[in-house]
Amino acid sequence: MIYFYVLLLRIVAFLEGPQKIVAFLVVFVMMSYSTLKRIPTKKLIKISKYNYYAILLCLAIFLHGLIFGNVLLRDVAVLLTYWIWFIFTLTYFKNKKIEECLKYVMIAFLIFNFTNFTIFELYFSNAKPGINSIMSLFGVHGYRVYFPLSSGANIYTSQLALNSIIILYFFKKSKNNYLYVVLYLFYIYMLVLADSRLILMFSLIFSFIYWFSMNTILTFFKKFWWAIGIALFGFLYIFYGTNIFDSFKRSGELSGRTLSRVEIWSLAKDVIFSDFHIITGYGLNGFENNMLESTKGIFESQYLQTSHNFLIQNIIDFGIVGIVIILYLIFEILKKMRKLKAQIITNLIVMLLFMGITESIPSFYSFEPTLFFIVILTIILSQNEREIS
Repeated sequence: MIYFYVLLLRIVAFLEGPQKIVAFLVVFVMMSYSTLKRIPTKKLIKISKYNYYAILLCLAIFLHGLIFGNVLLRDVAVLLTYWIWFIFTLTYFKNKKIEECLKYVMIAFLIFNFTNFTIFELYFSNAKPGINSIMSLFGVHGYRVYFPLSSGANIYTSQLALNSIIILYFFKKSKNNYLYVVLYLFYIYMLVLADSRLILMFSLIFSFIYWFSMNTILTFFKKFWWAIGIALFGFLYIFYGTNIFDSFKRSGELSGRTLSRVEIWSLAKDVIFSDFHIITGYGLNGFENNMLESTKGIFESQYLQTSHNFLIQNIIDFGIVGIVIILYLIFEILKKMRKLKAQIITNLIVMLLFMGITESIPSFYSFEPTLFFIVILTIILSQNEREIS
């Protein structure tokens, strides 16, 4: 049953009303039981110092939201979900090798993604919501797919790209098991169907880096992430501000009906610099709750919720003070990751942080990739704890 937890957590998040509350309680109890049975009763109070840090972080986010924003019952459920997932994976990985941990990640997310794909094929495959710009480059006039259990188009597909690297890791270790080739192509196929252009690019680039063990390039990415980030920002301004890439744009981008990332970042700038909240932040859901009413209608009509950038979103939510704390925590994670000397973990973390340039990943809002980030984080923490002990 533990391999179904990613799927069950996403189903809980997908449901609404009383069904959501009942489903949440059931899954919460199941995961609590799976966690507690791995911990001797006498050591329950000493689960891990990381547990207390996680509780303090969740409480801080909750209290901050009460003071500066508007916390909903849904937000509390999400925070509890992230916490119990953190504790479960941390205890489950406690005495396992990195390969064993990644095998759990691979299977758990594969069950979720295959289920999502199957539901789409059975019930939603006739829907044609928009031209697929990736397929149109090859003369195939397919349609962009929105998978039914997705929390967001690119939010969902980002974990597909991350999981494709894990599949590549096991294929590389197995040498001749071509089942992994099928699974890797399945993830790439899902990325193409979803028309996730940047996410697909990240998947292919980091697949190339990992497959050929290009540690020099990966080190370059880690060292000059700021320069690469600026270059990516510049590319996006050219992409959306000129007609050079019209052949690769969707119909909504060509007509101006769809807000581009550059336009979203401009709206975010207005929210950030509107008052003193640049220091303290607006709390959870700070972006959508504090933009102009005239803009809010367009934003909501496109089912948008965030600023599509990790740093910008966290400045809006938690201000300058909050982003300093978050960057410090990321720096500490990177230090622990460096001690592991595991190329696959480094590849995944660097890839995930680069995705944060164009999406609010990982964050409170990015459900699937945040679950993925937490599970990679617990691998790093559990391995680090074993080395210390």
